[in-house]
Amino acid sequence: MRRTFCFCCIILLSISSFGRPQRREVLKDTVCNAPLSEMLKVAERFCYQFQACPDSLFDWAYIGTGEAEVAESSSKESRDAIQLRYKDRIYDPKLKTGDVAIDIYVLGVRWWKDQHLGTKRVLSRPANAKYPLTEHMTATYSGSILQGGDLILRMEPLSPTQTKVHYEFSLTFGRVLSAFISDKTWRNAIQWRLETIFENLIECAETGTVTYKERGPAK
Repeated sequence: MRRTFCFCCIILLSISSFGRPQRREVLKDTVCNAPLSEMLKVAERFCYQFQACPDSLFDWAYIGTGEAEVAESSSKESRDAIQLRYKDRIYDPKLKTGDVAIDIYVLGVRWWKDQHLGTKRVLSRPANAKYPLTEHMTATYSGSILQGGDLILRMEPLSPTQTKVHYEFSLTFGRVLSAFISDKTWRNAIQWRLETIFENLIECAETGTVTYKERGPAK
């Protein structure tokens, strides 16, 4: 695989801290300077590619989420100590469901083979109103590392050229794994990446493209 989605670093701190939450999330609200039609198009593009061809997301939605210090990527403190490498993909366009096989590498060594990430997405609106429109993608995981995740993009037009956007990206870790995810680990390895994805979605809706910017966890 020519690219890996270096998604999270988990080998930090003691496993004794079992009081840490299993579910963590990023919540963001903003006003996108683009019409609802453009923001909706970007949301649908992201969800479709996440399900059917996740490697394509590296060309725009995942820009700025990689490991800058490549030389240090083999250390346990690296943000990329855990790597998810995509393999086989199955997508049903009628049901809007997907399944991606993943190999999981820890410090460059494959620990888990052929784990499966299943997804389903639904576009909905309130029963008695046109807006907001909500793109909701749910994910389930075949292994014990993660229990699942949710992506929610709620969009409502403010004017012909502006859209109010609410973003939620949550991950539910397995019970044992959650013990490794301290608040610092969450911020340094995962949270900033999920926030960067949101920034890229907004930029793509506003400008039609995503430019590379040096990004990383807040100091």
